[in-house]
Amino acid sequence: LEDALTVFTTLSRRFGSTTFSIGTLGLVELVLGGVIQLGYANYLLKQHDRQEASISDLFSESERFGQGFAQKFLRGLYCFLWGLLFVIPGVIAELSYAMTPFLMVEHPEMTASEAISASKDLMDGHKWELFVLRLTFIGWHIVAALTMNIGNLVLNPYRNTAEAAFYREISGHPRSAMD
Repeated sequence: LEDALTVFTTLSRRFGSTTFSIGTLGLVELVLGGVIQLGYANYLLKQHDRQEASISDLFSESERFGQGFAQKFLRGLYCFLWGLLFVIPGVIAELSYAMTPFLMVEHPEMTASEAISASKDLMDGHKWELFVLRLTFIGWHIVAALTMNIGNLVLNPYRNTAEAAFYREISGHPRSAMD
């Protein structure tokens, strides 16, 4: 641990502490973000289905680290490549692949590529609906920006819960304990 801190300190001085810190956070987010994204999707679906959901659900998919990383990396790569053509194809690609984490949670046998492909199929005919759903939050994003993004602590879970409900609706099985 002491050696790791020495390396971190040396690299921070060499490359500038802010630049190095942002780069390090970006790398950590890339590596761990995918598996946490799967856990968050699991949490959101349990919450929507009115099942017992807890903070530990965020880490419930930790055994699928490789698949979580792969889905996040591939989605980002595909959206980036489509975005090189122009902004609109990148946005369409992001909307097409948006349901990938939910599909991977519900179908653990799927690989990242299969889930991305299934998300693309699932979103066929629903991309505009998701775009409009996200657009309805633009006013809230402006308000959150006025609070120096502190409002995002409430807004992001609200928006993500709405997307989980959207997934349940378009996937054809809106499960709920109340049904």
